[in-house]
Amino acid sequence: MKSVILICFILSLVAGRSTASFGKCYAKCFVVCAITPGIPIGTCGAKCLADCLFIASFPMDFNHMDTHYFCKLGCATSLCTKFSTKKDPAEKKVESCVNSCGQTCMKA
Repeated sequence: MKSVILICFILSLVAGRSTASFGKCYAKCFVVCAITPGIPIGTCGAKCLADCLFIASFPMDFNHMDTHYFCKLGCATSLCTKFSTKKDPAEKKVESCVNSCGQTCMKA
């Protein structure tokens, strides 16, 4: 029964990701990751950053491998995942931090 609920929840996340803001995407992803057995909580922040930034970056110019995306991902992974805990994904703090990384990467 738990598996069915988890699968339904994940499918609803996937269906809603295209219109979701980064913060909402990150919060949902982090919660699902945190409750998934066998996934270390320490990896959830980076996984969700990558997933949600990738979705938010479409359309991406794959001919140039969008260096802004990779700069933002690296900055966000090193600076922004520290705010999230199992009890609180802190999506507003993470989103603000990610946005500041975006500004930093635009200057580079």
